[in-house]
Amino acid sequence: AELDSLVRKLWEVDFIGLSVEGETPVGAGEQFNSFNERAPKSLAIATGAGNSILIDLENFEDGIEAALSPLSDTLSNGFIQKFTHDLKRTTAILKKYEIELEGVTEDTLLAAYLLDATRSKYELDKLAFEISGAEAAIEFPENWDETNWKIAEAADFTVRIAPILRKRLQENELEIIYETMELPLAPILAEIEANGLHVDVKVLNDLTALFTIELEKLTTQIYELAGKEFKISSPKQVGEVLESLNITTGKKTASGQISTSKDLLLELAETYELPKRIVEFRELEKLKATYTDALPKLIASDNRIHGQLNQTSTATGRLSSSNPNLQNIPIRSELGQKIRAAFVPETGNKLISADYSQLELRLLAHVTKDEVMLEAFRDGDDIHTRTAELVFGARDKSDLREKRRLAKITNFAIAYAVEPYGLSQRTGLTVKEAKVVIQTYYDTYKGVRRFMDETPEVAREKGFVASIFGRRRYFPSINDRNHNIRTRAEREAINLPIQGTASDIVKLAMIKVSDALKRENLSARILMQVHDELLIEASEADAEKVAGIVKQAMETAVTLDVPLIVEVGTGENWMNAK
Repeated sequence: AELDSLVRKLWEVDFIGLSVEGETPVGAGEQFNSFNERAPKSLAIATGAGNSILIDLENFEDGIEAALSPLSDTLSNGFIQKFTHDLKRTTAILKKYEIELEGVTEDTLLAAYLLDATRSKYELDKLAFEISGAEAAIEFPENWDETNWKIAEAADFTVRIAPILRKRLQENELEIIYETMELPLAPILAEIEANGLHVDVKVLNDLTALFTIELEKLTTQIYELAGKEFKISSPKQVGEVLESLNITTGKKTASGQISTSKDLLLELAETYELPKRIVEFRELEKLKATYTDALPKLIASDNRIHGQLNQTSTATGRLSSSNPNLQNIPIRSELGQKIRAAFVPETGNKLISADYSQLELRLLAHVTKDEVMLEAFRDGDDIHTRTAELVFGARDKSDLREKRRLAKITNFAIAYAVEPYGLSQRTGLTVKEAKVVIQTYYDTYKGVRRFMDETPEVAREKGFVASIFGRRRYFPSINDRNHNIRTRAEREAINLPIQGTASDIVKLAMIKVSDALKRENLSARILMQVHDELLIEASEADAEKVAGIVKQAMETAVTLDVPLIVEVGTGENWMNAK
């Protein structure tokens, strides 16, 4: 009777706060996994501040089904506005009872993230205290256990702070990005996590065996070159060995140890064999530990790996990946490609990879309005070849290959506001040569230079820089007295319109692709998003059609001053789908 009364009331109020109990508590962030989650034992609904009602599903007198039946209609009805904290989590948990959550108009997690993307955590109780002064309980009433109280409290907190956060979003012109991008994306991410990726364990085991043999060979070579045995994985011992052989730049870490960072070792590797082999050893050891050893242990009961895509963990708006981090598999290395080959479709299916071509450089052209760069992309020219000719003076095929390589590195480095030393490290040029290259680049692409000069000034004046969709990043250290801190903030400010907009476009593309696949009633599903790439699984019969739909959706996700190009491939594994 009480439940019936509550359900009737839900149809009379303008909005409700919603919180569900689960394996991981509200605000667990990167620890939350949509697939591993179990069905909730309780949920809470708040019809106003201070009016939160807990429904103990596990102990409901007429059984869970009797409780869920009337609630399901309410929760899946889009006309009743719902507020929650972490829509991805709420969606995934309710799906365990086959409830399709609709009508969520506020997610206090996503709203808080858009307002300040540099926070490390967005815990609801802390947000509630900061925003409304509401305090989380320390002691609990006699008949309540802590978990249930916190679930009820969470529903109450969302009702209290959601309207305040909404007002702040409006004041900061973040409402459109909130409604058209972040809110619609959250349920799609829950779906992607639940989908998971199918893995060929044999490929991984074979790679582990191969990596073990290669590591043994490298170990022997390193000991021979060093003239002694030592712990190769110890930076301290590596530094001591290199110093004893006079192979050092003299640079030290903050703690006084000899630096053996990758950049320094690569610099030394141009002259010496030993640091080169140590870099190879480190990279191979990391691939083995992170992927070929670890991935088989992450395979779930459905023979798939279910990682997490984190929506609120980067300052630029990019999604991050964890448990496992599939975004960190080296794409261009042969060994990284071999790891990608372990990701395969189910029998009778194909994998489809759809990747934006040079998205960040196209955005550099769009954002800077540089006429030379815009013309190159509009004419369908290769931007790296154009830069090789205009900046590096390539005249014929004989020197184009090397100069195009340098041009490619330079194009991407400029997008990150690289300085001469940084460019010299990446290209092998001297610092003096790199300085000339950067100056020539800016003389050629004058719009880029203007953008590089103006953007830090915008950050100083406004305190923030925005993507073309309005995503903001604040830079409190842009006027810092410390030169290193200030210049880092300037570089990040220059990069935000590019990185932030790239993240926005990929998110819009994911929403558009998901909608298109559902509209066409196709069984194809998105498996992963890595940088500017979407990975999709489709039946062999539908693969060609799906590839076309995905390409069309991604290329029309947004209209820019330059065309967006998506490269699509299908294959028997992730490697050969590229």
